[in-house]
Amino acid sequence: MLETYFESPKMLAHLRAGPSGPYMDGFAACLERSGYDPSVAVRYLRAAAHIGHFTQEQGGTLANMDLLAFSRHLQTCDCPRPKGGRRNHHTVYGARRYREYLVAIGADQSGNTPESQNPDPAIIVEYRRWLRKHRGAAESTIRLYSRDAADLLTALGDDLGRWDAKGVRDHFLERASKCGSGTAEKLTTGLRAFLRYLSARGQCQADLDRVVPTFASWRLARLPRYLTAEQVARLIAACDGSSPARRRDRAIILILARLGLRAGDVAELRIGDIEWEAGTLRVSGKGRYQVRLPLPQDVGDSILEYLACRVPTLECDHVFVRNIAPYRPFKNGDGVSSAVRWVMKRAGVVSPAKGAHILRHTAATQMLRHGVPLDQIGLVLRHRGIDTTAYYAKADVNLLKEISQPWPGALS
Repeated sequence: MLETYFESPKMLAHLRAGPSGPYMDGFAACLERSGYDPSVAVRYLRAAAHIGHFTQEQGGTLANMDLLAFSRHLQTCDCPRPKGGRRNHHTVYGARRYREYLVAIGADQSGNTPESQNPDPAIIVEYRRWLRKHRGAAESTIRLYSRDAADLLTALGDDLGRWDAKGVRDHFLERASKCGSGTAEKLTTGLRAFLRYLSARGQCQADLDRVVPTFASWRLARLPRYLTAEQVARLIAACDGSSPARRRDRAIILILARLGLRAGDVAELRIGDIEWEAGTLRVSGKGRYQVRLPLPQDVGDSILEYLACRVPTLECDHVFVRNIAPYRPFKNGDGVSSAVRWVMKRAGVVSPAKGAHILRHTAATQMLRHGVPLDQIGLVLRHRGIDTTAYYAKADVNLLKEISQPWPGALS
Protein backbone atom coordinates (compact mmCIF):
# COMPACT_ATOMS: atom_id res chain seq x y z
CA MET A 1 0.00 0.00 0.00
CA LEU A 2 2.93 2.36 0.55
CA GLU A 3 3.55 2.27 -3.19
CA THR A 4 0.48 4.46 -3.57
CA TYR A 5 2.46 7.35 -2.06
CA PHE A 6 6.14 6.51 -2.60
CA GLU A 7 8.04 5.30 -5.68
CA SER A 8 11.61 5.26 -4.42
CA PRO A 9 12.69 1.74 -3.41
CA LYS A 10 15.07 3.30 -0.89
CA MET A 11 12.26 5.23 0.83
CA LEU A 12 9.97 2.21 0.81
CA ALA A 13 12.69 0.09 2.39
CA HIS A 14 13.35 2.81 4.98
CA LEU A 15 9.68 3.03 6.01
CA ARG A 16 9.20 -0.73 6.24
CA ALA A 17 12.44 -1.40 8.07
CA GLY A 18 11.89 0.90 11.04
CA PRO A 19 10.01 0.20 14.27
CA SER A 20 6.76 1.33 12.65
CA GLY A 21 7.40 -0.84 9.60
CA PRO A 22 4.91 -3.64 10.33
CA TYR A 23 2.05 -1.15 10.47
CA MET A 24 2.99 1.30 7.73
CA ASP A 25 1.08 -0.35 4.88
CA GLY A 26 -2.03 -0.62 7.01
CA PHE A 27 -1.71 3.01 8.10
CA ALA A 28 -1.33 4.05 4.46
CA ALA A 29 -4.51 2.18 3.59
CA CYS A 30 -6.31 3.84 6.50
CA LEU A 31 -5.26 7.30 5.29
CA GLU A 32 -6.49 6.53 1.79
CA ARG A 33 -9.86 5.29 3.05
CA SER A 34 -10.20 8.40 5.22
CA GLY A 35 -9.85 10.62 2.16
CA TYR A 36 -6.58 12.38 2.97
CA ASP A 37 -4.90 14.30 0.20
CA PRO A 38 -1.82 12.36 -1.04
CA SER A 39 0.54 15.19 -0.07
CA VAL A 40 -0.83 15.15 3.50
CA ALA A 41 -0.73 11.35 3.65
CA VAL A 42 2.96 11.38 2.70
CA ARG A 43 3.76 13.71 5.61
CA TYR A 44 1.71 11.61 8.01
CA LEU A 45 3.51 8.44 6.96
CA ARG A 46 6.88 10.10 7.48
CA ALA A 47 5.70 11.28 10.89
CA ALA A 48 4.70 7.70 11.77
CA ALA A 49 8.17 6.46 10.88
CA HIS A 50 9.73 9.35 12.83
CA ILE A 51 7.86 8.72 16.07
CA GLY A 52 8.62 5.02 15.76
CA HIS A 53 12.37 5.68 15.74
CA PHE A 54 12.06 8.28 18.49
CA THR A 55 10.11 5.92 20.75
CA GLN A 56 12.62 3.14 20.20
CA GLU A 57 15.58 5.41 21.02
CA GLN A 58 13.79 6.47 24.22
CA GLY A 59 13.56 2.84 25.28
CA GLY A 60 9.84 2.58 24.64
CA THR A 61 7.64 0.62 22.26
CA LEU A 62 4.77 1.42 19.93
CA ALA A 63 2.47 0.18 22.67
CA ASN A 64 3.37 3.14 24.91
CA MET A 65 4.20 6.06 22.64
CA ASP A 66 4.41 9.46 24.35
CA LEU A 67 3.07 12.17 22.04
CA LEU A 68 3.93 14.95 24.47
CA ALA A 69 7.59 13.89 24.64
CA PHE A 70 7.67 13.57 20.85
CA SER A 71 6.27 17.08 20.46
CA ARG A 72 9.00 18.45 22.74
CA HIS A 73 11.59 16.49 20.79
CA LEU A 74 10.52 18.14 17.54
CA GLN A 75 11.55 21.57 18.87
CA THR A 76 15.22 20.59 18.76
CA CYS A 77 15.09 17.59 16.42
CA ASP A 78 18.20 16.83 14.35
CA CYS A 79 17.31 13.25 13.46
CA PRO A 80 18.69 12.14 10.08
CA ARG A 81 15.66 10.00 9.28
CA PRO A 82 12.58 12.31 9.07
CA LYS A 83 13.39 13.46 5.51
CA GLY A 84 12.14 16.97 6.10
CA GLY A 85 9.17 18.51 7.87
CA ARG A 86 10.50 18.00 11.38
CA ARG A 87 8.84 21.07 12.81
CA ASN A 88 5.88 21.18 10.47
CA HIS A 89 2.49 20.88 12.19
CA HIS A 90 1.79 17.89 9.94
CA THR A 91 4.40 15.96 11.91
CA VAL A 92 2.48 16.35 15.17
CA TYR A 93 -0.90 15.68 13.52
CA GLY A 94 0.51 12.70 11.66
CA ALA A 95 1.92 11.16 14.85
CA ARG A 96 -1.39 11.69 16.60
CA ARG A 97 -3.32 10.11 13.74
CA TYR A 98 -0.87 7.19 13.69
CA ARG A 99 -1.45 6.49 17.35
CA GLU A 100 -5.22 6.63 16.80
CA TYR A 101 -4.74 3.99 14.11
CA LEU A 102 -2.64 1.79 16.41
CA VAL A 103 -5.24 2.10 19.17
CA ALA A 104 -7.99 1.15 16.70
CA ILE A 105 -6.20 -2.06 15.70
CA GLY A 106 -5.18 -2.85 19.27
CA ALA A 107 -1.45 -2.24 18.83
CA ASP A 108 -1.28 0.77 21.19
CA GLN A 109 -2.71 0.14 24.64
CA SER A 110 -0.83 2.91 26.37
CA GLY A 111 -3.85 5.00 27.30
CA ASN A 112 -1.61 8.08 27.41
CA THR A 113 -4.51 10.47 27.51
CA PRO A 114 -5.20 13.37 29.84
CA GLU A 115 -7.93 11.29 31.44
CA SER A 116 -5.59 8.44 32.28
CA GLN A 117 -2.78 10.72 33.47
CA ASN A 118 -5.19 12.57 35.76
CA PRO A 119 -7.92 10.04 36.60
CA ASP A 120 -11.06 11.35 38.23
CA PRO A 121 -12.03 10.15 41.72
CA ALA A 122 -14.38 7.19 41.83
CA ILE A 123 -17.33 9.35 42.90
CA ILE A 124 -16.94 11.53 39.78
CA VAL A 125 -16.72 8.46 37.54
CA GLU A 126 -19.90 7.08 39.09
CA TYR A 127 -21.62 10.46 38.78
CA ARG A 128 -20.69 10.66 35.11
CA ARG A 129 -22.05 7.16 34.51
CA TRP A 130 -25.28 8.05 36.32
CA LEU A 131 -25.80 11.19 34.23
CA ARG A 132 -25.33 9.21 31.07
CA LYS A 133 -27.51 6.23 32.00
CA HIS A 134 -30.31 7.70 34.10
CA ARG A 135 -30.52 11.30 32.92
CA GLY A 136 -29.69 10.80 29.25
CA ALA A 137 -27.39 13.83 29.42
CA ALA A 138 -25.37 14.88 26.41
CA GLU A 139 -21.61 14.35 26.57
CA SER A 140 -21.00 18.10 26.64
CA THR A 141 -23.30 18.41 29.66
CA ILE A 142 -21.61 15.47 31.36
CA ARG A 143 -18.19 17.06 30.89
CA LEU A 144 -19.41 20.38 32.30
CA TYR A 145 -21.18 18.87 35.32
CA SER A 146 -18.24 16.55 36.05
CA ARG A 147 -15.79 19.45 35.97
CA ASP A 148 -17.88 21.50 38.41
CA ALA A 149 -18.32 18.48 40.67
CA ALA A 150 -14.58 17.77 40.65
CA ASP A 151 -13.83 21.41 41.55
CA LEU A 152 -16.25 21.22 44.48
CA LEU A 153 -14.65 17.97 45.63
CA THR A 154 -11.19 19.55 45.49
CA ALA A 155 -12.32 22.63 47.41
CA LEU A 156 -14.26 20.87 50.20
CA GLY A 157 -12.34 17.62 50.54
CA ASP A 158 -13.10 13.92 50.19
CA ASP A 159 -15.08 13.62 53.44
CA LEU A 160 -18.52 14.32 51.93
CA GLY A 161 -20.30 13.91 55.24
CA ARG A 162 -18.54 16.98 56.63
CA TRP A 163 -19.62 19.33 53.86
CA ASP A 164 -21.76 22.16 55.18
CA ALA A 165 -23.83 25.01 53.79
CA LYS A 166 -21.14 27.65 54.37
CA GLY A 167 -18.48 25.70 52.51
CA VAL A 168 -20.72 25.07 49.50
CA ARG A 169 -21.91 28.65 49.36
CA ASP A 170 -18.42 30.12 49.73
CA HIS A 171 -17.13 27.89 46.93
CA PHE A 172 -19.92 29.00 44.61
CA LEU A 173 -19.44 32.70 45.36
CA GLU A 174 -15.69 32.43 44.85
CA ARG A 175 -16.13 30.70 41.47
CA ALA A 176 -18.96 32.99 40.34
CA SER A 177 -16.89 36.10 41.06
CA LYS A 178 -14.40 35.03 38.39
CA CYS A 179 -16.77 34.24 35.51
CA GLY A 180 -19.56 35.77 33.46
CA SER A 181 -23.28 35.50 34.10
CA GLY A 182 -23.80 32.64 31.64
CA THR A 183 -21.09 30.51 33.21
CA ALA A 184 -22.37 31.32 36.70
CA GLU A 185 -25.88 30.16 35.76
CA LYS A 186 -24.48 26.86 34.49
CA LEU A 187 -22.41 26.52 37.65
CA THR A 188 -25.58 26.89 39.74
CA THR A 189 -27.31 24.13 37.80
CA GLY A 190 -24.29 21.84 37.83
CA LEU A 191 -23.59 22.12 41.56
CA ARG A 192 -27.23 21.62 42.48
CA ALA A 193 -27.42 18.50 40.32
CA PHE A 194 -24.30 17.01 41.94
CA LEU A 195 -25.44 17.79 45.48
CA ARG A 196 -28.87 16.25 44.83
CA TYR A 197 -27.12 13.14 43.51
CA LEU A 198 -24.95 12.86 46.63
CA SER A 199 -27.92 13.51 48.91
CA ALA A 200 -29.99 10.78 47.24
CA ARG A 201 -27.13 8.34 47.85
CA GLY A 202 -26.84 9.43 51.47
CA GLN A 203 -23.28 10.66 51.03
CA CYS A 204 -23.78 14.27 52.13
CA GLN A 205 -26.21 16.35 54.18
CA ALA A 206 -29.72 16.60 52.82
CA ASP A 207 -30.84 19.74 50.99
CA LEU A 208 -27.34 21.13 50.48
CA ASP A 209 -28.38 21.93 46.91
CA ARG A 210 -30.69 24.62 48.31
CA VAL A 211 -27.79 26.69 49.61
CA VAL A 212 -26.39 27.25 46.10
CA PRO A 213 -27.58 30.79 45.30
CA THR A 214 -29.63 31.59 42.25
CA PHE A 215 -27.60 33.88 40.03
CA ALA A 216 -29.55 37.02 39.16
CA SER A 217 -30.13 36.97 35.43
CA TRP A 218 -33.18 37.92 33.41
CA ARG A 219 -32.61 36.10 30.15
CA LEU A 220 -36.29 36.25 29.17
CA ALA A 221 -36.37 40.01 29.71
CA ARG A 222 -34.85 40.77 26.33
CA LEU A 223 -36.31 40.21 22.90
CA PRO A 224 -35.36 36.96 21.16
CA ARG A 225 -32.56 37.27 18.63
CA TYR A 226 -33.42 36.03 15.17
CA LEU A 227 -32.81 36.59 11.46
CA THR A 228 -35.20 38.18 9.01
CA ALA A 229 -36.66 36.24 6.11
CA GLU A 230 -34.37 38.16 3.77
CA GLN A 231 -31.30 37.16 5.78
CA VAL A 232 -32.33 33.50 5.78
CA ALA A 233 -32.76 33.67 2.00
CA ARG A 234 -29.24 35.07 1.72
CA LEU A 235 -27.87 32.21 3.80
CA ILE A 236 -29.55 29.64 1.57
CA ALA A 237 -28.32 31.43 -1.57
CA ALA A 238 -24.77 31.39 -0.19
CA CYS A 239 -24.92 27.59 -0.29
CA ASP A 240 -25.64 27.38 -4.03
CA GLY A 241 -23.32 24.99 -5.81
CA SER A 242 -22.86 21.32 -6.59
CA SER A 243 -19.92 20.55 -4.30
CA PRO A 244 -20.55 18.25 -1.31
CA ALA A 245 -19.60 21.10 1.05
CA ARG A 246 -22.16 23.52 -0.39
CA ARG A 247 -24.90 20.90 -0.51
CA ARG A 248 -24.21 19.86 3.07
CA ASP A 249 -24.32 23.46 4.29
CA ARG A 250 -27.57 24.08 2.42
CA ALA A 251 -29.22 21.05 4.02
CA ILE A 252 -28.02 22.11 7.49
CA ILE A 253 -29.28 25.67 7.07
CA LEU A 254 -32.70 24.50 5.86
CA ILE A 255 -33.12 21.98 8.69
CA LEU A 256 -32.24 24.57 11.31
CA ALA A 257 -34.32 27.37 9.80
CA ARG A 258 -37.41 25.29 8.98
CA LEU A 259 -37.59 22.91 11.94
CA GLY A 260 -35.71 24.77 14.67
CA LEU A 261 -33.49 21.85 15.61
CA ARG A 262 -30.59 22.29 17.99
CA ALA A 263 -27.06 21.99 16.62
CA GLY A 264 -26.58 18.78 18.60
CA ASP A 265 -29.74 17.30 17.06
CA VAL A 266 -28.34 17.89 13.57
CA ALA A 267 -24.95 16.42 14.49
CA GLU A 268 -26.62 13.25 15.82
CA LEU A 269 -29.09 12.85 12.95
CA ARG A 270 -28.91 9.37 11.39
CA ILE A 271 -30.02 8.23 7.97
CA GLY A 272 -32.46 5.84 9.64
CA ASP A 273 -34.13 8.78 11.39
CA ILE A 274 -35.51 10.03 8.07
CA GLU A 275 -38.82 8.31 7.31
CA TRP A 276 -39.12 9.07 3.62
CA GLU A 277 -42.46 7.38 2.96
CA ALA A 278 -44.15 9.06 5.91
CA GLY A 279 -42.42 12.38 5.26
CA THR A 280 -41.24 12.71 8.86
CA LEU A 281 -38.00 13.20 10.74
CA ARG A 282 -37.34 11.40 14.03
CA VAL A 283 -35.40 13.59 16.44
CA SER A 284 -33.98 12.66 19.85
CA GLY A 285 -33.14 15.69 21.93
CA LYS A 286 -32.30 16.42 25.54
CA GLY A 287 -32.97 13.61 27.99
CA ARG A 288 -33.69 11.20 25.11
CA TYR A 289 -36.93 13.08 24.44
CA GLN A 290 -37.95 11.81 20.98
CA VAL A 291 -40.46 13.32 18.57
CA ARG A 292 -41.40 13.04 14.92
CA LEU A 293 -41.43 16.26 12.93
CA PRO A 294 -42.86 16.84 9.46
CA LEU A 295 -40.16 16.89 6.80
CA PRO A 296 -40.67 19.88 4.47
CA GLN A 297 -40.18 19.21 0.77
CA ASP A 298 -37.22 21.57 0.34
CA VAL A 299 -35.48 20.11 3.39
CA GLY A 300 -35.93 16.55 2.13
CA ASP A 301 -34.70 17.49 -1.35
CA SER A 302 -31.59 19.18 0.04
CA ILE A 303 -30.74 16.12 2.15
CA LEU A 304 -31.12 13.82 -0.84
CA GLU A 305 -28.90 16.03 -2.98
CA TYR A 306 -26.23 15.99 -0.30
CA LEU A 307 -26.39 12.24 0.26
CA ALA A 308 -26.03 11.67 -3.48
CA CYS A 309 -22.61 13.33 -3.52
CA ARG A 310 -21.46 12.87 0.06
CA VAL A 311 -17.90 11.70 0.54
CA PRO A 312 -17.54 7.99 1.34
CA THR A 313 -17.33 7.15 5.02
CA LEU A 314 -16.52 4.04 7.02
CA GLU A 315 -19.44 2.36 8.78
CA CYS A 316 -21.12 5.70 9.33
CA ASP A 317 -24.88 6.21 9.26
CA HIS A 318 -24.78 9.85 10.31
CA VAL A 319 -26.36 12.17 7.77
CA PHE A 320 -23.77 14.93 8.07
CA VAL A 321 -20.01 14.45 8.16
CA ARG A 322 -16.95 16.67 8.02
CA ASN A 323 -15.82 18.04 4.67
CA ILE A 324 -12.13 17.46 5.35
CA ALA A 325 -10.23 14.31 6.15
CA PRO A 326 -10.70 12.29 8.16
CA TYR A 327 -14.30 12.14 6.93
CA ARG A 328 -16.31 11.34 10.03
CA PRO A 329 -19.39 12.64 11.86
CA PHE A 330 -19.34 15.81 13.91
CA LYS A 331 -18.34 15.11 17.50
CA ASN A 332 -21.05 17.46 18.76
CA GLY A 333 -23.09 20.50 17.83
CA ASP A 334 -20.03 22.76 17.77
CA GLY A 335 -19.16 21.52 14.29
CA VAL A 336 -22.65 22.36 13.04
CA SER A 337 -22.50 25.84 14.57
CA SER A 338 -19.10 26.37 13.00
CA ALA A 339 -20.53 25.50 9.58
CA VAL A 340 -23.35 28.01 10.12
CA ARG A 341 -20.89 30.73 11.10
CA TRP A 342 -18.92 30.19 7.89
CA VAL A 343 -22.09 30.42 5.82
CA MET A 344 -23.09 33.62 7.58
CA LYS A 345 -19.68 35.09 6.86
CA ARG A 346 -19.87 34.02 3.21
CA ALA A 347 -23.36 35.53 2.87
CA GLY A 348 -22.36 38.77 4.58
CA VAL A 349 -25.11 38.38 7.17
CA VAL A 350 -24.54 40.48 10.28
CA SER A 351 -26.59 39.23 13.22
CA PRO A 352 -26.73 39.79 16.99
CA ALA A 353 -25.61 36.20 17.53
CA LYS A 354 -23.68 33.71 15.42
CA GLY A 355 -24.03 29.97 15.23
CA ALA A 356 -26.83 27.48 14.81
CA HIS A 357 -28.99 28.56 17.74
CA ILE A 358 -30.07 31.83 16.17
CA LEU A 359 -31.76 29.80 13.42
CA ARG A 360 -33.73 27.97 16.11
CA HIS A 361 -34.99 31.35 17.33
CA THR A 362 -35.69 32.31 13.72
CA ALA A 363 -37.80 29.21 13.11
CA ALA A 364 -39.84 29.90 16.25
CA THR A 365 -40.54 33.54 15.40
CA GLN A 366 -41.46 32.66 11.81
CA MET A 367 -43.97 30.03 12.99
CA LEU A 368 -45.46 32.57 15.39
CA ARG A 369 -45.88 35.16 12.64
CA HIS A 370 -47.61 32.58 10.45
CA GLY A 371 -50.24 32.06 13.15
CA VAL A 372 -48.98 28.81 14.67
CA PRO A 373 -50.23 28.56 18.31
CA LEU A 374 -47.63 28.68 21.06
CA ASP A 375 -48.38 25.15 22.23
CA GLN A 376 -47.73 23.81 18.73
CA ILE A 377 -44.48 25.76 18.50
CA GLY A 378 -43.49 24.28 21.85
CA LEU A 379 -44.06 20.76 20.48
CA VAL A 380 -41.84 21.41 17.48
CA LEU A 381 -39.10 22.93 19.63
CA ARG A 382 -39.59 20.21 22.29
CA HIS A 383 -39.96 22.66 25.15
CA ARG A 384 -40.95 21.18 28.49
CA GLY A 385 -43.04 24.18 29.51
CA ILE A 386 -45.19 26.77 27.75
CA ASP A 387 -43.35 29.54 29.60
CA THR A 388 -40.21 28.85 27.58
CA THR A 389 -42.14 29.02 24.32
CA ALA A 390 -43.93 32.20 25.39
CA TYR A 391 -40.56 33.93 25.22
CA TYR A 392 -40.99 34.14 21.45
CA ALA A 393 -44.34 35.94 21.71
CA LYS A 394 -42.38 39.13 22.35
CA ALA A 395 -40.96 38.92 18.83
CA ASP A 396 -44.28 40.07 17.33
CA VAL A 397 -43.72 43.74 18.05
CA ASN A 398 -46.66 44.87 15.88
CA LEU A 399 -49.08 42.79 17.93
CA LEU A 400 -47.57 44.08 21.15
CA LYS A 401 -48.16 47.65 19.97
CA GLU A 402 -51.86 46.90 19.60
CA ILE A 403 -52.24 45.88 23.23
CA SER A 404 -49.73 48.28 24.79
CA GLN A 405 -51.05 51.13 26.91
CA PRO A 406 -49.89 54.74 26.45
CA TRP A 407 -47.43 56.10 28.98
CA PRO A 408 -49.34 58.18 31.59
CA GLY A 409 -47.27 61.25 30.90
CA ALA A 410 -48.35 61.21 27.22
CA LEU A 411 -52.06 61.66 28.05
CA SER A 412 -51.77 65.35 28.89
